[in-house]
Amino acid sequence: MLHFLFKKRLNRKARANAVCDVIAGLNSLDYEAVSRVLAPDAVLVDGNGLKLQGLPAIIDADRAFREQADRPQIQVDTLDHSGDEVLVRGHIDSSMPEIDGPVMWRIYFDGAQITRVEITRPPDRMTGPLFAAQRQGRRAS
Repeated sequence: MLHFLFKKRLNRKARANAVCDVIAGLNSLDYEAVSRVLAPDAVLVDGNGLKLQGLPAIIDADRAFREQADRPQIQVDTLDHSGDEVLVRGHIDSSMPEIDGPVMWRIYFDGAQITRVEITRPPDRMTGPLFAAQRQGRRAS
């Protein structure tokens, strides 16, 4: 009943480590490492309101995206902490202009797990949720 009083809040170093673990896992296609940090019902949402919900959907979309896009790599420039959130400023290194470039993620935690990632990119750049939506559209055609 009062479990929220006992919920463990991660310190800055632990949150930074979790963010770096997820990014390293995505970059190396180590989805087991990703699944240790992302909550089973995690949500990725971009500035267009497109969403990926749930760990299986996130992993499936990321795997397909990276395979088709010659494995772009996420680079972290800065981490800014605020409560149980981390704002990550970085960029994606890719030979494809629609993928290469700046990105920001607002990452929300619930205890030790990442529960939500809000992705901000320039409008002409690809996001995971956008890729998944376009992929779903191609399947439906």
